[in-house]
Amino acid sequence: MRAGLDVVVPDDGGRPTGGSLYDRRLVAALGALGRPARLVPVAGDWPAPDGAARARLRRALGAPAPGRVVVLDGLVGCAAPEAVDDAVRSGVPVHLLVHLPLPADTGPDLTAATELARQEAAALAAATGVLTPSTWAARDLFRRYGTADAAVAEPGAERGPVAVGSCPPRLTCLASLTPRKNQRLLLEALAPLAGIGWTLDLVGPEGAPEYVGELRAAVRELPGTGRVRCPGPLGGAALARQWARTDLLLLPSTTETYGMVVTEALAHGVPALVAAGTGAVEALDGTPGHRDEDGAGTPVDAGTRAGAALDPAVPSAWTEVLRDWLTDPALRAQWRAAALVRRERLRVWEETARDVLAAIAPHLDPPDPLEQNADHDHDTDHDHDTERTRRPS
Repeated sequence: MRAGLDVVVPDDGGRPTGGSLYDRRLVAALGALGRPARLVPVAGDWPAPDGAARARLRRALGAPAPGRVVVLDGLVGCAAPEAVDDAVRSGVPVHLLVHLPLPADTGPDLTAATELARQEAAALAAATGVLTPSTWAARDLFRRYGTADAAVAEPGAERGPVAVGSCPPRLTCLASLTPRKNQRLLLEALAPLAGIGWTLDLVGPEGAPEYVGELRAAVRELPGTGRVRCPGPLGGAALARQWARTDLLLLPSTTETYGMVVTEALAHGVPALVAAGTGAVEALDGTPGHRDEDGAGTPVDAGTRAGAALDPAVPSAWTEVLRDWLTDPALRAQWRAAALVRRERLRVWEETARDVLAAIAPHLDPPDPLEQNADHDHDTDHDHDTERTRRPS
């Protein structure tokens, strides 16, 4: 019988984030591949845990056993480097899954960011291995900490019904209301477009009251009334209805390691405007692209991109592109067609799970010989279908 594969995560208290959704879908996909994994939530005020939370983490990391591996969410593990170090030294392989570097969400608090960076660097150095959701994120960890061997496990996506859209066009920003998600830029960008028909939904849980207050004040200052809604977080049928009536996703985050909401939009045939210089571009285009020696990426052909990537610090750039999209039916049709093409090429979560298994393979029990034979037979039967199932380049 195989030893356990534990995915240790922060207890989200019923308010899932992109990171926690990734963790849950990874566990489900591992099970579908015949590698059952256990989701182990750890309560605490992460990434600022008290002593009780640290003790809960140590219990969750547990004791070594042949073939036992822990995949540890970075929001927890990077805030507790001593626990990671002790577990690894005891013989527990701990692979840190870093959805977002801890200092990226501290705002202007440089003291807090510096301390979080110190802790994170120590945790990354102590870990058995490091996983990230994108090539961009792996490069970011190298830039921050010199982490040179992070494995990439890009998120999957589940195709949903193609969106019908709305009249006037409905813009959706699906993200927590926080400074990093940068909704304030959207309101500045849309203010000059009052003479054009559009609506905007800022969907997501509220963050710091000060920032939410700024957003609400900016909404009140917009010409006209009722064009911007803040419905809070949505899930299930309510989220499905939101996607059905959305025409364009907006994600102006100042930092984004991937942006699963982008591929979720594409899964419904919805194009997106994303922040240039972030991992959301990788989600939009479906490839990290070539990188020159100076780190500059090769531009993507605008005619095949399902939207655009814009500077998250320049509202006027967003105004210009939104004006073009809102007033040019041909451009809207072009982006929509590109989104439908991307929809058919999205990765599935089983591919994500295979990436994770490949990264942690040296510490896992060897595959069951019967399962290996079954997999071999399956692959042989489907050799003729290789081109159809290969991940697009």
